[in-house]
Amino acid sequence: MHLLKRLLRYLAGYKGLILLVVLANLFYALFSIFTLSMVVPFLSVLFNQVEMVAAKPTFALTSRYFIDTFYYYMGQVITVHGPHAALIYIAVVMILLSLLSNFCRYMSFYWLAPLRAGILQDLRRDLYHRMLILPLSFFAKYKKGDMLSRMGADVLEVEWSVFSSLQSLCRDPFLIIVFLITLFSISVKLTLIALVILPLIGLLLGFIGKRISASSLRLQQLLGNISALFEEAIGGLRVIQGYNAEQYASEKFAKHNNRFYQLHKRIFRIQELGAPLIEFLCIVAILLISILTLWLMPSLLLRTSALFMLYFVVFARMIAPAKALVTTYYTMQKGLTAAQRIYEVMDAEEEIVEEEHPIHLSTLEHDIRLQDVSFSYHSVKEESQCEVLRHLNLTIHKGETVALVGPSGAGKSTIVDLLSRFYDAPYGEILIDGISCRHYSIRDLRALFGVVSQDVILFHDTVYHNITMGLDVTREQVVAAAKLAQAHDFIMEMEEGYDTVLGDRGMRLSGGQRQRISIARILLRNPQVLVLDEATSALDNESEYLFQEALAPLLRNRTAIIIAHRLSTIRLASTICFLQDGTIVEQGSHDELMALQGHYYRFYTTQRDDVTAVS
Repeated sequence: MHLLKRLLRYLAGYKGLILLVVLANLFYALFSIFTLSMVVPFLSVLFNQVEMVAAKPTFALTSRYFIDTFYYYMGQVITVHGPHAALIYIAVVMILLSLLSNFCRYMSFYWLAPLRAGILQDLRRDLYHRMLILPLSFFAKYKKGDMLSRMGADVLEVEWSVFSSLQSLCRDPFLIIVFLITLFSISVKLTLIALVILPLIGLLLGFIGKRISASSLRLQQLLGNISALFEEAIGGLRVIQGYNAEQYASEKFAKHNNRFYQLHKRIFRIQELGAPLIEFLCIVAILLISILTLWLMPSLLLRTSALFMLYFVVFARMIAPAKALVTTYYTMQKGLTAAQRIYEVMDAEEEIVEEEHPIHLSTLEHDIRLQDVSFSYHSVKEESQCEVLRHLNLTIHKGETVALVGPSGAGKSTIVDLLSRFYDAPYGEILIDGISCRHYSIRDLRALFGVVSQDVILFHDTVYHNITMGLDVTREQVVAAAKLAQAHDFIMEMEEGYDTVLGDRGMRLSGGQRQRISIARILLRNPQVLVLDEATSALDNESEYLFQEALAPLLRNRTAIIIAHRLSTIRLASTICFLQDGTIVEQGSHDELMALQGHYYRFYTTQRDDVTAVS
């Protein structure tokens, strides 16, 4: 119920539409029972059992007034034109009532359409916004395909199972209430006896609902796994085909797909069990109880055969909305399990929290300092248990170029993530101009750094929008940035220039071209601190040379942090820090570290020998 209450909060912005939907369904229920009630006068005329009302009734807001008024005019028609004309009169009234009833039904759907679509839009917007602000540590726990499944399939399941049920929830209770009032008005005792099946229906609903709820959660999890397999197959297709692993990938997918099939089949069978059972119980109950009542308690005999027929018609008509409510209950159980997965994302702890009144940061005035920083990607109880960084101390002065060098896993890229507050260090302090980075606006802090990484992220969009990334700039500024990044020439060689769509992750470009697009993106933003995170590791010599040419204007009079293995890039730095096991073991200029003949010396000479051997 808690999840349902949270979902129903989205209705708050659509109160006007909800009122219109409720009114339309209320009138639909009233016109429906009026249409059914025409059975009584129709049969009365047909079997010559009409109760004439001689005097026109005095107006009153009661059902008796409307019934007597109808019979008064019908009596007038019979007296003047005969019973055949009365039948036509009744048929015309039934047609008009049926038209009004179905018109109200359509209008309820008409007003419900923007309600359903709007709630779906709001839910997906909130989920997407939440995904954008959650820390990177959250996404490390889940497969990408599973997150896509929550954003797509789970949201659609909620819309289909919960919000699509709004029509039934707004319509069927009115129908059942109006039908019950009609049944009670015909025979109170008979109706009370017929309602003894309600406890049995409640037990049945509870049992089936629990089975569906448990199975649906597992079903949505399996769907997330299948989405993850699709995403992995598309992203790793080159590897799958290159290693002739198509059979392995197919078998792995078939295993998950078969589990999904078995569970889906089970849920369908359980879900479809309820409605026919309810219908069967209702029909059996009304027939048996009516026979027993008329046999054992003749005092309950109905006044006329026409009313007796109306009783059964109304009761039979009530079965449809009752079945619809049962189906709604089951489908909502499925939707709430999908909502549970959605709210796992919505309720995830926002580990990187900004202060209520943060300090705004526009420029780096003095330096960046990491003081006794220790960090681990999983929570630890003591500082000594940190595995990634251990008691790290580093000062980067404004305008200085610092290279971070060391073996893989030494913590180089982690330092960059901590500076931008993608993670927070539990121990130690990171100071920018003498103030803890936690006190600054996160948006301002991240705008201070411009990162060019090995894995360049380009989007399925035009070159222009991949460079601007939402910045409000002129086309001339974009072209100027592309020229500085040595990217303008190859962009103009494309079929549509800056309006060319690059495809998923920019796969239409070479590695060097993607890097130069990313440099143009950084140049346009003009960050205070430039970060090169293994930016040249995937480039050949020619692409690296072009990259160095594009990099020159960026490094001029700018603070820079370089994470690299290539000698040509490392020697751009004025200070080199060698990291090992999460701490800085050597620090100084290239010449100073070579003179020490320590870790950096062995790293440098080994790489130089490898380059010489290749040559």
